[in-house]
Amino acid sequence: MGVVRHVVCAMSGGVDSSVAALLLKRRGYNVTGVFMKNWDPLDERGVCTTEKDCEDAYKVCQILDLPFNQVSYVKEYWHKVFR
Repeated sequence: MGVVRHVVCAMSGGVDSSVAALLLKRRGYNVTGVFMKNWDPLDERGVCTTEKDCEDAYKVCQILDLPFNQVSYVKEYWHKVFR
């Protein structure tokens, strides 16, 4: 019986994490993509929004046929980074 190799790949919606997920999958790993929401969209003022980044990460996981999860660290990020 072979060892199941499962990894979680943090997905930002960008090229680096997308390629990392692809390379891991090609190496035979069972990959799950995870998008970490670190701030509230109400606090955003830029072009790259959390929602757009999450959508991009989700699309990459769909294309690569990977499970996708989103986790929220909004409170933790606010209290431990911004404060």
